[in-house]
Amino acid sequence: MSNRWVEINYNLRLCRKVFAILKQKNPDLLPHHIDILAYRKDSKKCHFYDEWDHEDKDDWLAHFDQPFLMPSHICIKQDFLFFPFGIPTRREDYLPRSSRKKNHKRKVLRRQFCKGNWILIEVSVHELSHYVHLGHDEDFFKIYHKFLSQMAQMVISGEFYHWYSRQHQSKINDVEDATKEWRDSHLSWTQHLPSLF
Repeated sequence: MSNRWVEINYNLRLCRKVFAILKQKNPDLLPHHIDILAYRKDSKKCHFYDEWDHEDKDDWLAHFDQPFLMPSHICIKQDFLFFPFGIPTRREDYLPRSSRKKNHKRKVLRRQFCKGNWILIEVSVHELSHYVHLGHDEDFFKIYHKFLSQMAQMVISGEFYHWYSRQHQSKINDVEDATKEWRDSHLSWTQHLPSLF
């Protein structure tokens, strides 16, 4: 496996971790499972890109796809997973041109770029919010900000980085006991190997 795919798979695991945390915090809002995949152009799982007639076809990082009679999934571009860098979601980006303020066009907006884990978390939150509400209206942004604030609390408190170990802490003793039992049986079996030859 190339170094590129090692990095892509690592970042995919991080996005799946965001889903697992949000699922635990919001069991009534999110399903038990959503596939989070690296986007491949001719994938049989992804129907979104082929049906999308938007003029900015290549101007996306990820999308939520809920095909008819198939499980929901999120596709994330491989280039983005390899080098996570982008602009976080802003409500103004999704307002129709007619409803934007006239002064808004005259202002030169300074956009803050985001990279690394932060943008991966933000994009995952954005796409998971689409499971609850499609589109980018007020209801979507309520869910989006709820999920984003939950993830921000997890990151700031440090729980995000130790979440898996804390989730499985109760199982550690069971694993250690099983490992000790396996090791003891393995050693007792291997000590007889020299006599077999």
